[in-house]
Amino acid sequence: MGRNKYAILKQVIDLYEDYEQNEKHLDLLSFARWITNKLDKEPELNKRVAPEKNYDAFADEIPVIKKFEEKTRFLESVSRLARYHEFYSRKALKDLVINTRLEFLFLQTINLMEKAKKTDLINTYHLEYTTGMDTIRRLNNNGLLDEIPDDSDKRAKLLVLTQKGHEILALANKRMDEENKMFLTAVNQNKWKKAMQILEEIDEFHSNVYQNHNDKPFAELCNLMDSLKYLYK
Repeated sequence: MGRNKYAILKQVIDLYEDYEQNEKHLDLLSFARWITNKLDKEPELNKRVAPEKNYDAFADEIPVIKKFEEKTRFLESVSRLARYHEFYSRKALKDLVINTRLEFLFLQTINLMEKAKKTDLINTYHLEYTTGMDTIRRLNNNGLLDEIPDDSDKRAKLLVLTQKGHEILALANKRMDEENKMFLTAVNQNKWKKAMQILEEIDEFHSNVYQNHNDKPFAELCNLMDSLKYLYK
């Protein structure tokens, strides 16, 4: 089994660190329920520990993907990049109060907006409501956020950073700046800037569909795409 021998135990320990930081009832049953709930929301965490691969086996992975149809290859590459970015972000934030890219993005966004509604924050990143609220609750419990009345709507509350939130964000910004620099080290600046324009166009198109037509079945979405694509030629 080699290096993977205790991989699952290490994953449990990492999860317990997250649980300990964000929960009050530190008992085995509560922890078990917390893990089950987290796996329901983030099924990608339930990865089977595979046997160690030798170098030759690893080298064969990319040529297999290159056999995919070109559009599939493009979309799979985008998905893989997102996973790598999440992986490096967790490493960069490991010993801070925040430890996920989403928590960092929430703090960064609230700081840029100065005040933010919970729903606006959740919708900005196209999150499930429960995922967004869980993230806000963790930041709140760790003393990084405060809530103040909304002058334009007395029933609503706005999120602002606490002094501790500003301090943690300053530390996280340094780590994430380094992560961004490290992530893009494989290509020069001119190349990724050219790619950014294409990705932003695709994002803008699908963001509109996702936000306004997410209740439609797949067949209707396909018809919608046919009618919208002429606007983006």
